[in-house]
Amino acid sequence: MYELIIEDLDGTISVQDKLILQQWRAADEVNEKTYLDFRNVQSSIDKLYGAHGNAGASWEVLEKKLDLSVEAPPEAVVKKLNFGMFIRVAAILLVVLSFCYYFLSASKYAVVSTSEGANITRIVLPDETIVNLNAGTKIKYNKENFLVERNLEVLSGEVFIQVVKHEGAQFKVTAGDVQAEDIGTSFNVVNKHDLVCVTVEEGTVALKHEASHQNLLLTAGKVGTFNTSNKQLSMTDNADLNYKAWLDKRFSFNAVALSSVANQLEEVYQVPISVKGESLNKRKFTVANLHYQTIDSALAVISASLQCKITREKGTYVLSDN
Repeated sequence: MYELIIEDLDGTISVQDKLILQQWRAADEVNEKTYLDFRNVQSSIDKLYGAHGNAGASWEVLEKKLDLSVEAPPEAVVKKLNFGMFIRVAAILLVVLSFCYYFLSASKYAVVSTSEGANITRIVLPDETIVNLNAGTKIKYNKENFLVERNLEVLSGEVFIQVVKHEGAQFKVTAGDVQAEDIGTSFNVVNKHDLVCVTVEEGTVALKHEASHQNLLLTAGKVGTFNTSNKQLSMTDNADLNYKAWLDKRFSFNAVALSSVANQLEEVYQVPISVKGESLNKRKFTVANLHYQTIDSALAVISASLQCKITREKGTYVLSDN
């Protein structure tokens, strides 16, 4: 994307790449900020060297602003011109160093983000570890040195990670102030609403908060939670059978109120669902394995089980008594 931004600023970008860049900018506010940062740097360089590449004219303007008077005595003129030359060199170095630092530091990291309402995104890291990103998620990793560090940052949102065994360093996930170190496993990480939750599906994960020297060893079926407000780590059994439904569309409900069922389906399938009537809202639904890729199929099972009717009103699925 950085190459496309530069081509866009230079006016050499193709129509197809221009469309890709526009979609990337619209996908996330951070992406748009990155683009504007690039443009500001380009604007600063243009101002420094002059709109038409007339560096001499630009420096004359700068010297006038510094009040370098040519009417002063010869000795004073020499000193001021030397100072002016110093300012020139310093300004050039400042711009060049800032520009280089920006590009070098930014280019070494890969940042992947998904917008709210986006489909699940799957990426493969350099060590072949698979990372699935839920909607509204942002991750970051050092693409140049990943095989040495093997560190993934979950900046926000939710991911499910299937770690591949590797001869190098153990795989680590950083989420806020805590770090999860994998010991050959697959696990789910959520970083939002002042909470970091790690749910282990297979294997073992060491969860650490180094600042307070808190450590937890999570095995399959355990959930480690870090509360950013009180800086506390805690561990519980995983009572949420549907924690990974956003990824695999598998649900299990045991006498769950239909209103709660509808809320979970609405979040996973990203479609509005309404339940009409207080009695229907409280009706309990039980199913051991509800596994459908489409919301229509899932609701058909609920309708047959609870003997209720499904209609669509302005894009919303409505459940009501027959």
